Amino acid sequence: MRRRPAPRSSSLQRVEFPYLKDAQGHYAPIVYLQAWTGNRWLYLQAYVDSGASWSVFHLDVAELLGLNLRRAARRYVSLGNGSVLPVYLQHIKVRFAGQEFLAPAGFSDALRMGFNLMGRAGFFTRFQMCFNDRARLLTAVRLPSRSR
Repeated sequence: MRRRPAPRSSSLQRVEFPYLKDAQGHYAPIVYLQAWTGNRWLYLQAYVDSGASWSVFHLDVAELLGLNLRRAARRYVSLGNGSVLPVYLQHIKVRFAGQEFLAPAGFSDALRMGFNLMGRAGFFTRFQMCFNDRARLLTAVRLPSRSR
């Protein structure tokens, strides 16, 4: 079992995540986040993708979270290579960088990558993400809440 590296935090406003190795052994902005199952927190790995509008998780993650996708909205997400990925959209409770919140997430059995994707919706409105490939470090800075 691979050990989760602890994110480094100088305060709850700024959290640094060292890049992790992907399946090919390359360092990438892969982070741990937690999703609520209804009775416990489930640790998940996700590749932080600033080009992805939505977070997309493998369908087996929905099963682990106890989600009933029969009532979920089915959408089609365009990928960078021009193909289309069917996803079932749900809002899930997540923990990331010291915050708990609801985030929209897609679940798909057609996700052929070896990892989940963390997209912009729900995350990039709460955090400024800074990718430092040279230092192999992702920094998430909490953005101030907007007054309504």
